[in-house]
Amino acid sequence: MVEFLKNVSLAPHTTLKIGGPAEYFCQPTTSNDLLEALQSPFKPKTILGNGSNVLISDHGLPGLVIKNSVFDISFLSSNRLLVSSGTSLPLLISQSMEKGLSGLEEFAYIPGTLGGAIYCNIHGVNKNNFDKFLVSIEVFDLSTLKIQNLPSKDLSWGYDQSEFQSKPGLVILSAILQLSLGNRSQSQNLVKKITDEKSPKQSINSAGSVFKNPPGDSAGRIIDQELKLKGFRIGDAQISEKHTNFIVNLDHATAADYLSVIRHIQSEALSKLNLDLVPEIQFLGDFSLPTK
Repeated sequence: MVEFLKNVSLAPHTTLKIGGPAEYFCQPTTSNDLLEALQSPFKPKTILGNGSNVLISDHGLPGLVIKNSVFDISFLSSNRLLVSSGTSLPLLISQSMEKGLSGLEEFAYIPGTLGGAIYCNIHGVNKNNFDKFLVSIEVFDLSTLKIQNLPSKDLSWGYDQSEFQSKPGLVILSAILQLSLGNRSQSQNLVKKITDEKSPKQSINSAGSVFKNPPGDSAGRIIDQELKLKGFRIGDAQISEKHTNFIVNLDHATAADYLSVIRHIQSEALSKLNLDLVPEIQFLGDFSLPTK
């Protein structure tokens, strides 16, 4: 049985370490507990995975926040696997490689979950989007309280975009992935290479890449070389010295600080380059209210 807690700080449940309290909070670890939480009377419901790629308002979130910690991987055939949405990407990649499967290596060092990868349709270092590997997705419909199985080919996908972003009533439960038969040693070497390249550039206490890359360019390059904003800071929210498409929480940054840095970057890009930088991260909660 899942336990529902009141007034739980969400900051520790995000990679950014920012965010106010959840009115109600639970952390299901089994599929049955997750379904119980989804069928509970609390409204609205917000689903968190690893808490990366999100900025939560200083005022927190109303209703129920469900931190999805349902980890499960089942190998259905030589190259197909059924994965629960709370499964971490590093674990999924590692276990896939152990079975001699390849394809997901390019998503190494992304600290998210399968559900987040599908919801955001993340892109890898080889520019492939995650939907390339999806066969079908099992979802829970909050409006009908029914489970549906959706073929991936029938859904709309794009760069860092999925149909789920416009349909918050559909909660991802699991997915069937199809990978390629590969060489375990080669896959492990590729993951090590990607991790070694990314690790020195990425900072702790960040949400990951803040902006989508404009076509043919890099948001990080623009912020660094065109706008000269490396190290720019408001409060304890600072553009990373290591990777300028990251904004880090130096210690006690608020969501208001973080959002102010985002808006400053956007303003500079628009006024100096006539460029509209589009955020990649998801904003959760009310950012219109003043912060104390």
